[in-house]
Amino acid sequence: MHSYERPIFIVSAPRSGSTLLRLILDAHPNIAIPGPAWLYEFVRPFLYSYGDLTLQSNLLALAEDILETPTIKMWSVDLTAAELLAAAESPGFAGLYNALHKQYAESGGKGRWGEKSPRNCFWMDEIRQDFPDAVFVHLVRDGRDMAVDIAQSSAMIPSNPYSGAHIWRDYNLAALKSAQHLDETSYYRIHYEKICSDPEKELKALCGFLGEDFDPIMLKHHESPSAKSWSRHTNHAKTGRPVSTDYCGLYLNKLRARDRSALNYVIGDLLQQFGYPVEDEALALNERLAWQLLEVDSLTAPWAITYRQWHEERRKTRRSAGIWRDADRDSLLRAIN
Repeated sequence: MHSYERPIFIVSAPRSGSTLLRLILDAHPNIAIPGPAWLYEFVRPFLYSYGDLTLQSNLLALAEDILETPTIKMWSVDLTAAELLAAAESPGFAGLYNALHKQYAESGGKGRWGEKSPRNCFWMDEIRQDFPDAVFVHLVRDGRDMAVDIAQSSAMIPSNPYSGAHIWRDYNLAALKSAQHLDETSYYRIHYEKICSDPEKELKALCGFLGEDFDPIMLKHHESPSAKSWSRHTNHAKTGRPVSTDYCGLYLNKLRARDRSALNYVIGDLLQQFGYPVEDEALALNERLAWQLLEVDSLTAPWAITYRQWHEERRKTRRSAGIWRDADRDSLLRAIN
């Protein structure tokens, strides 16, 4: 009989390896972690609009909206709103959330469910209210690598590493602030680079925290049906490969010293707090340039993103034709590609 106690919530800045860690844990014989739900962002802030959730009609409307989110539609879950309602052990958002994740776990014969979403860095307090026995796994990656990685992604914003560094700082500071209210049985910090360099050691320690037995199959996550399916997405193609250090230290080759110094000005103190070496000095960008870089990725519209992606491909085509070279740019903070 499965107890489904102590749900696992993976939090991190985006592009920190959270999908990799999700797939590793999802490969465990007792743990099921589907793709991100984003329900704390999509639905929970608007619970007031459903009225009294002890009324079946109102609770049914909430269940319908949860199942209609684009994230949940990507799961292999076949439930109607009425069935989800019937499976909930308690009325309200948490009851439906729990029932949905339990159904996913049960479909794979797993006894424990988890959730992975970088966005949940900002919702840890609410998650704790809904699930008092929840445990949080805070995944940290070098913010300079994260900034380069997200800027290189054609499917995500921000599109420049300077904005990416600010994103990394905000997500991790939010997680750290919420972690102040958690004890060592509820909060665990793990580093992406350490998973990559010694996965067995790091995963054994993580399993010890979670109260689960380590299983070597976790080291073969890339062979699981979930990983093979998820790696078809361009943005997550790397998760279909074995764990390696190939994506550690990206910033050393991708960014020039002056660019690295600008990132250090934004996140150097937090990098050091997390134990990362900061080799370059910290130098502030010109104020106007800093404003430009932050503006381009903070206020936008779908058509603007489409145009930027199109323009990037045109730039790359001209570079391939020899019309311009990387050396023609004095900085890569505006665009990596």
